[in-house]
Order: sequence, then C-alpha cells, then structure tokens
Amino acid sequence: MYKFIKSFLVLALGLFLTGSLVANGLNLNGVGSKSIGMGGAFVGLADDFSAVYYNPAGLSQMEAPSLSLFGSFILPKGTYQFDLLGIDTETKSRVYPTGALGYFKPISDKMTVGILAYMPCGAGAEWNGNDLLWLSNGVAFTWESQVGVMTVAPSISYKVSDQFSIGLSLNMNYGMLKVKKPGIGQYEEDLSGMGFNATIGALFKPSDKFSVGIYFKTPYKVTLKGDATMEMLDIFGLPTTSGLEREATFPLWLAAGIAVKPMDKLTITADVHFTNWKKLDTIPATLDDALWQLVLGGALDLDLRWEDTVQLRFGIEYLFSEAFALRAGFYTDPGPSPLATQNFLLPSIDYNVASLGFSFNTGKIKLDFAVEYLM
Repeated sequence: MYKFIKSFLVLALGLFLTGSLVANGLNLNGVGSKSIGMGGAFVGLADDFSAVYYNPAGLSQMEAPSLSLFGSFILPKGTYQFDLLGIDTETKSRVYPTGALGYFKPISDKMTVGILAYMPCGAGAEWNGNDLLWLSNGVAFTWESQVGVMTVAPSISYKVSDQFSIGLSLNMNYGMLKVKKPGIGQYEEDLSGMGFNATIGALFKPSDKFSVGIYFKTPYKVTLKGDATMEMLDIFGLPTTSGLEREATFPLWLAAGIAVKPMDKLTITADVHFTNWKKLDTIPATLDDALWQLVLGGALDLDLRWEDTVQLRFGIEYLFSEAFALRAGFYTDPGPSPLATQNFLLPSIDYNVASLGFSFNTGKIKLDFAVEYLM
C-alpha cells in the first residue's frame, strides 16, 4: 500500500510540477478556483472541496456526493540585475501546470468524508546561462531549481451541532528538490522523500449571515535523499557522484477567517494567515561519500534564515443569479527571506496579489474560473 501511494505521488508530481517565483515562501497560496477568485480568504467560508486545504471543518456543508477537479497554469516572469557586472536577465518563459482531484461524500447528517490529491508547495526558477557568464567564469552553465510537494489528504468533517463543525485532514506529502548550478563544473542534485502532517479545523456558523473559522496545519520534516553530481571532480581524483541527504522542515501554518453576508446575494470574507518560516533556518547537506564530506562538508548547506510571515486576505462574491456568480479578492504576501540570504534560484519576494473569478452552476455541474496577478 505504501509503495502504491508513493508511486501515485511521484506520477502526480511529475504531471503537476509547479515552480518559479511563487508566493509565501515555498507554499502556493490556494487550491480551488472559487477560493482563489476570492483572494484565498476562505477559512471562514470553506464551502467546497478546497476546505481540505483551508479548513476541513467546512466539508460538513456538503449536501451531496461531489467529484472535484481543479487545474491551474502559472506563467511566471522574474528579472535579475547586477549592474556592477553588467547582468540584466530574466527567467525563461515556461508554463507550469498544477491541479487537484478529489471525491467527497456525506455518510450521515453529521459526517462527511473524502480524499483530495493536490499540490500545496512549489518554488524555483530557470535562468539563461549565457546571461550569467560573469558568475561562472565565462562558461554557460545551467541555472535551474525546482521544489515541489504533492499531498494526498484523506479528510473527515463532523457536525457537532447545527452551528459548530470540526474537521481533520491527514496529509501524506511527497517532496522533491532539483538543483542545477555551477560547481566544479556543472553541479546537479536530485532528491525526494516523504513526510506526514495534519490539518485541523473548526467552523462556527451561528446563522446563514455569519461564520468564523480557524485552522492549524502541523509542521513536518521531510528527509530528502538522492544523488549529487559535480562533473569535473574526477580531475582531482574524486568520484563525480555522491549520495546526498537533506532534512527540510515545512512550517506550522495557523489561520483564522470570517465570512459575512450583509445581503442574500453578497458574501464578504477576510482571513489572517501566520506561517512559521523561522523554522526553515538552514537545510543541511549530508554526503555519503567520505571524500566529498571531507572536501565539501558544509559547503552545500542551504543557508536561508527565513523569517515568520503574516498574510492578510480579503474576498467578495456576488450572486447575479442561481447560475452565475462574480468574485474578486486581494491579499498581501510578504516574502520570508531577508536580503542577506536572497537567492535567485529560490526567490522569495514580497507581493501584493489581486484576483478575479466567476462561477457558472447548471445544478449538476459547477464550473469555476479565476485569475491572479502578482505585483
């Protein structure tokens, strides 16, 4: 069973690998077109499948079985300038797909169960080596990084009363890290591993006009294992490949949100999200090869020194009819990286984000669409 789950996660991560200049450190800021269209301010509303990500207690609001499919495309663009060396370049143009697939079913008046596979994390960048010759002794090396996590989350929600629900998601996370950059010749590493954590949520809805939610995502560690290669180490009589292990901590995430309906057709939401990125101080490297460890021990550690962040998110939805809804949102997203450790292979940048979305509901099928613009 474990091998089956791992194989499924590897396949899914290969199909839906997201990267390059994303927000909130390593985290993507939302799952689901409805929530993204409302600026990711969804903890206090959580009334569709994306509750698994935002607040699993909200799954109790589902009244019928639901098969949910979500897909998105990220079109990033970043620039890097170093005037002293005459460097003025930008990331390569690529389209990064991501998505989610889930099934949910109420099994009683009080309990809903389901499962969702989705990508909560993705980061990285790809640069043109010909534009970075000053950083690599005139040689056009490959500069590329990819970090990704694919999660499969069995979830359950229980309605304690008509006004109060609790929920739990158990998250099986498959992570990967790929890096290509100059070393002694071209340096490459390709690592992967698994980690487990949980998302715990509560939703209090005293009336149809108002609800408040909270959720807590537990931290977890992933031991990433694989190989590192430096293609020219044989010149010094050293092996060109060594086994490599890194231990990365994915942080605690705590959020609270409200949803208010001042009129039947209008919903307004607001969230505050705290991410404990300070735990991601250093990602150490342990090398299997004794000669690599002797010569390079410590040199391959990733020194991040990231800082905790707080996001503010706001959303609005207006129902023009039972079939059509229009949405908009806005959120702030401070990057966790201090200037001293900013790295263009793992960029962490301050953003302000605006979103728009709409929904079309036939009664049996609901289609949601959203776009985000990161400023």
